[in-house]
Amino acid sequence: MENTFALEQIRARRLELFAALTEMNLQHEKLCEKYSQKCHDRLEKLCSQAFFAMRGIQLCLEELDQSRLALYSSRLGESLAMFRVNLRDYSKLNQTMSAFDQMLAPFVQENDQVNAAVIGRMMNRVKLGFYPTAPDHIPPMRNALVFPTDTTVNLLDPCCGCGDALFSLAEGKNALTFGAELDKARAERAICKLNRVAIGSYYFSRISANAFHVLFLNPPYLTVNGARAEKRFLANSYRHLLMGGILLYIVPYYRLDLELCSFLSTHFTDLQIFRFRDAEFKKFRQVLVIGRRKPAAEDPEEAKTLLAYACAPELIPPIDRLPEGSYEIPQIPKAVALFRGEEFNEQELAEELAKAGSILQKQSGLDGGDKRPPLPLTISQIGLIGGSGLINGLIDCDTPHIIKGRIIKSQTTEKEALMTAKDEAYGEHVRETHSSKMIFNLLTADGFQTLT
Repeated sequence: MENTFALEQIRARRLELFAALTEMNLQHEKLCEKYSQKCHDRLEKLCSQAFFAMRGIQLCLEELDQSRLALYSSRLGESLAMFRVNLRDYSKLNQTMSAFDQMLAPFVQENDQVNAAVIGRMMNRVKLGFYPTAPDHIPPMRNALVFPTDTTVNLLDPCCGCGDALFSLAEGKNALTFGAELDKARAERAICKLNRVAIGSYYFSRISANAFHVLFLNPPYLTVNGARAEKRFLANSYRHLLMGGILLYIVPYYRLDLELCSFLSTHFTDLQIFRFRDAEFKKFRQVLVIGRRKPAAEDPEEAKTLLAYACAPELIPPIDRLPEGSYEIPQIPKAVALFRGEEFNEQELAEELAKAGSILQKQSGLDGGDKRPPLPLTISQIGLIGGSGLINGLIDCDTPHIIKGRIIKSQTTEKEALMTAKDEAYGEHVRETHSSKMIFNLLTADGFQTLT
């Protein structure tokens, strides 16, 4: 079941939380015995680790629809953020965290029945990770982008589905649309809407890096081989964007954990986050993260800001408040030199040939007429043509005949005794010679003949 990932994450973050709290108590004892700046700094770092572990637990509880417990963990996280590590007594902190640990018990037990009870009501949301973007949410994204008028820009969607979202985003603009889709039925529908479609797994496709002006990414919401698809798609596909290119990244808000927020803040600037409209947000809890690609540089403060929004979704502004014209697409002409899917796209090739008209062109008179060599053929040229089978059949001339050429290969072996200086045999040298002989069989009015 898909949501076991959230349970696994709660277990992992719980271990991180209580490992940090245990060491905090040990360091606190040392601090009480004798004040040390090194010990104080270590306590601050451990408290920060406990805070981020608590935030991770909160996001997983949000995914599991445990809103009351998620709210409680949020308040505990705020308390950790403001906790003064130089307090003489940690007993209240320990008691509170011990009580919280008891609340987490149903989520950390290695018991399939308990897990099923926790996530049973979530199963109606399972759609194999495929959640197409609601059409009415595309216009605010399109209006936020400033498309250049005299430069054709390239738009990429690595999980394009039927192509509706990317088509709507680029409709009426000077843009080329490129999509990749694993499901063949959806890919065939996307071919009718997008300029290019790579069929098959995106991870086995070959696509140019630094060649796209806009990356529209609404990845599958599932776990593959222990890794979240949302993170993996972003980590692999952002390289297709040229510097200054725009990212439109759609994920459930509870997926914006510290790791993902850190990645976004490292590779993108001008980051903003907006939630989908109420009905859609209540159903799938999706948010849009929009930003501009920059050279890699860590920005911990920006990561914390994103994480803070993820942990307080009620503070995320709705997508209708995305400012129009706030992201200008770079006016950099760029050709997509490489765009090849896992599977050969026969339908796309047929359409491109039909547009070019190359397969419909009629042969010219020169192409369709008989051709004769300007000079008589040499014996070797006749042999090559005959051996290739090009002069097999009826020869219509003054003396009509049928001719068929073939090549016969032969091998001869010669042996030579090897002798010592005293004329004693100690072996033999074998020489093999391979040769080919051309034979023409002719059927004429006078009978059958063979020419060699």
